[in-house]
Amino acid sequence: MSSILIAISLWLHSLATIILIGNYVLLALIYLPAMSKNFSGGASGNTLSDSSKLSRGWIYAALIVFMVTGIYLTFVDPNYLGIGDFGNAWAILMLVKHLLIVGMIGAGFWFNAILRVGSMLAANTGSAQALNRYRLFVIGMAITGALVLLLTALAQVQ
Repeated sequence: MSSILIAISLWLHSLATIILIGNYVLLALIYLPAMSKNFSGGASGNTLSDSSKLSRGWIYAALIVFMVTGIYLTFVDPNYLGIGDFGNAWAILMLVKHLLIVGMIGAGFWFNAILRVGSMLAANTGSAQALNRYRLFVIGMAITGALVLLLTALAQVQ
């Protein structure tokens, strides 16, 4: 039963990774550059704002799945030494990975709840500045997500 639960947890954790990090990678590499070519606020801004709103539920669900499956996968990993014990390379890589994830959550909160970039994109005034902020946010999230994946891969060979 344990190996089935581990497999399901790994699958769900991977699926959540695709949803969260894939969202930002596709935004950074494809959708945002395509929409930016003719960006004038208005329709492009509404499209970006709407896509941000629609993705929010998926991102929150992915974060919950990450938390639940990540806690389980940590406790069953033979490299796990205990809370606060960073006596091996795996534990250090996981610490750095989780600090990056907390940073990503903080950036998401800052750009979406504090700066309200999505609402600014749809506005007729200040939308160019909002687009630059949104671009910075999306590229930062994509790069940080790629680093999280790299740390995960490095931890697997420890």
